[in-house]
Amino acid sequence: MRITELALTNFKSFKQTQIIQFAPVTLLFGPNSVGKSTVLMALAYVQQILQKGQCNPQRLDMLGGKFVGGFKNLIHGRDLNSSITIAVSFDKGNYVGATYNKLLDLLSYEKDFFHNSPSEFQTAKIEFEISWSKALKTAYVSNYELWLDDEFAAAMSSDSGLKQPIIENINYLHPLLLQHNHEERLEDCFDDGFMMHEAFEEEVLFLKGYEKPTLREITKGADWPPEESDSWPDFNKTSFVSQLHELLTDSRLTASNQEDNPLLDNGKNYYFHVPLSYQGNGAGALPTLGKRVETSLSIDDGAYNNMIHEILSDLVTAPLDDLLAFLLDSLSIGPLRNIPDATYQPNPYPQQADWHNGMAAWDQLAEADISILRDIDSWISDEDKLALGYGIALKVKKQFAEFKKISAIELVEYVERQLSGMIAQSAIDGIGQVEFDEQNTTFEYALWDTRNHLDVMPSDIGVGVSQLMPLVVAALSRDNGLVSIEQPELHVHPRVQVATGDLFTQLKSKPNFLIETHSEHIILRLLRRIRETSENELPEGFCEVKADDISVVCFQTSDEGITTKRLRITDDGDFEDRWPGGFFDERDDELF
Repeated sequence: MRITELALTNFKSFKQTQIIQFAPVTLLFGPNSVGKSTVLMALAYVQQILQKGQCNPQRLDMLGGKFVGGFKNLIHGRDLNSSITIAVSFDKGNYVGATYNKLLDLLSYEKDFFHNSPSEFQTAKIEFEISWSKALKTAYVSNYELWLDDEFAAAMSSDSGLKQPIIENINYLHPLLLQHNHEERLEDCFDDGFMMHEAFEEEVLFLKGYEKPTLREITKGADWPPEESDSWPDFNKTSFVSQLHELLTDSRLTASNQEDNPLLDNGKNYYFHVPLSYQGNGAGALPTLGKRVETSLSIDDGAYNNMIHEILSDLVTAPLDDLLAFLLDSLSIGPLRNIPDATYQPNPYPQQADWHNGMAAWDQLAEADISILRDIDSWISDEDKLALGYGIALKVKKQFAEFKKISAIELVEYVERQLSGMIAQSAIDGIGQVEFDEQNTTFEYALWDTRNHLDVMPSDIGVGVSQLMPLVVAALSRDNGLVSIEQPELHVHPRVQVATGDLFTQLKSKPNFLIETHSEHIILRLLRRIRETSENELPEGFCEVKADDISVVCFQTSDEGITTKRLRITDDGDFEDRWPGGFFDERDDELF
């Protein structure tokens, strides 16, 4: 699963809507204080809303508790009369995703129900409108709209009193809410030439090319359905709209009065308007994540009632669950990473927030398994990678008094023998034969100075190496989520900056990367790998890197706030678009 696009309106320095297009590797370029870190802040803000219902947070958890000062400091110009709009688009890839589907699979055929589930979408776009409640003096999600597989799916709203979230609109004709043979059955009905039931008018009109007005347009008097739709062929149940209409308008609906009826009648047709029967997640127009939606619908047939609520949950809640799961798997490494000193003791339970100052990387190293330690050792020591002059040294607790460097191949053989309980010839020079048992299978690690053949503390090595280590550990220990880092090039030699470009594209497990940087060297290495891919000149063992794998987004200031632009990359590793002034121009000015 990966984020494909982020759109921001009235958020921090973004006034007009700006769209940041993501790729497996996304790089944010631009002058200082131009809003690059605002992109990370927006994602952290979305996580806080989904996880805790906090639209007015003082601090953001993902960013290590960074102080933001609440909604008034997040909205552009501190204008509480305006609203923030954040839209996140994502692609599930191979991720199965959340579902509330239990009875639907079991009873859909028996009940003549449709056989799709809204949770079966591949792509989603979730848009939040966050507003200020003057009455309650807090921020809330006033509107939540959802698109699945590039088609509008549903909308929810809340008033400033935060009394109840309301599902106010559903696209009944969304393919995920139709039976698999929907179009075929429609054609059969047209051929039969029978009169059509009023409940199916929207479906036929949609297929005939009519555009349905929005709910707000309908409430203002928009004509629907058109007059020329007085008679159409009849057919059996084929979609959620027809089934739900029948269920909610017949005698099985037990609403005590018309005001409780979830279908609004504008004189010609019914429109969905269902309040949730609880507060939601406290953020306004959002359901409670991880729980099945409960509404005021009450149908005598318990199976139908449960299936309807499963469908609504898969429609309006499951996409939010998926987005939150992705964000919780993500981490953000800030621009200044702490260096453990001699008093440092590893935290066995690092949290997402601990990554922002880099300390979670050292905590994770202490608990890492052999395969991860071997990968980290290779990346920081091998000449064709970062070649930092350091590696990973290991010892078995309670067995050896010294740390010793072990090569990758020797390490695998040594550990396999050790874990099997065999008496084996140690791969460590000078140790000889050692008998291993199950109680002595735990390794300790240390950084290894490959020049002086000594184990060293993080505080003993160069600042640049210690600043880069959190990124290396994060990249090699995760296979999902988003790894973001601000200025990975800090205190790092240009040669290492260049090699860092390969770290983003040449991993076995490939998390998504979001990089805020000023480094020309990193982008030059990425462009080189794209060029080598197109010309079939990649070094042996290197993965292909294509233009679509990289998104380079430039930020600039304007009278209308910050603007962004994705620079297109050609297949031969060059830019189609001209770089904005004030970046690579300095090199030309100094040279020529």
